[in-house]
Amino acid sequence: MPDEAVARETQDRKMQHINIIINEDTQYKEKTTMLELVDIKPKKGKIDPNSVDIEASLVGKKISSPIFISGMTGGHPVAMEINKNIAIAASKLKIPMGVGSQRAMLENEALAYTYDVKKFASPLILIGNMGANRLPKYDNKRIQKMLDSVKADLIAIHTNPGQESVQPEGDIDFRGVYERIVDLAKSIKQPVIVKEVGNGISKEIAKMFNKKVFAIDVQGAGGTTWIGVETFRSKGSYGNAFWDWGIPTALSVLEAKSEFKGQVWSSGGIRNPIDIVKSIAIGADMCGIAKPVIVAERKGGSEGVYNFMNDMINGVKNEMAALGFSSIKELKNAKISFKEPLKSILKDRKIRL
Repeated sequence: MPDEAVARETQDRKMQHINIIINEDTQYKEKTTMLELVDIKPKKGKIDPNSVDIEASLVGKKISSPIFISGMTGGHPVAMEINKNIAIAASKLKIPMGVGSQRAMLENEALAYTYDVKKFASPLILIGNMGANRLPKYDNKRIQKMLDSVKADLIAIHTNPGQESVQPEGDIDFRGVYERIVDLAKSIKQPVIVKEVGNGISKEIAKMFNKKVFAIDVQGAGGTTWIGVETFRSKGSYGNAFWDWGIPTALSVLEAKSEFKGQVWSSGGIRNPIDIVKSIAIGADMCGIAKPVIVAERKGGSEGVYNFMNDMINGVKNEMAALGFSSIKELKNAKISFKEPLKSILKDRKIRL
């Protein structure tokens, strides 16, 4: 297929993804994040939410909270509007944001503007994005140029074999991907994050990347299933058998944390402040939110995103205050317990807590 036709196909697919996420039920059906199976032991006495400090840092820059807006879209004029609105809100809130896969701009440089949002929002920590299975097709200089053109501070390399296996035009050839990720992390200026797209990351995979990349974003099961998204796109039923496939977010965070010594990020089905508080308590360094943000943007633009995320940030402070924790450091040292079946799974998987 000519490059121009490939680029046009990618662009159309981006718009289809947005419409499906907004209009269809693409959530896991039976499987949850398992965060509801995590209990935090409160400290004695509630405290004033105004005394709670949740500031953090990322790539040497201060952020207001350990919360980021996960990369979702790009490569289409409508995606440009979405990314711009998210960027404006993220900048005001002093939190990082990601963009969706930048494959579209690699195939057609004219689409780079749909990811170039720092010109509308500054300061802003921006996370670039690229599919792992595309890495063998582009050299490091090309990827560095792609990131520099949008002034990205980090790059997320997403692994999505489940999605690709159901996607009508999917590419399931992941040969050489591990080696390319490791080589890329050594060669480019931006720190590399390995992330999933809703199916989670096991301790075995996390161990492979230990001391090789900056962070692992587990993006576990329990929220949006991209296998489900592609099932809607294909108008078929093949994906239904794998709809609930994946490692729940809480379990994936604990698995990754047991073998990976860099940052571990929790995302996948993060829907409210207590999900964030529990994620941090079990070891997450950052927490990412996706679908609720794009829904807020489509309803209310940048103001909608700002209001939603501001409520989320304040909600985290309120939840921590109710539990008696005044800082992220204190929360990370909280005493936690697990309900079944998560408790037994951790034992069976020999997860060191």
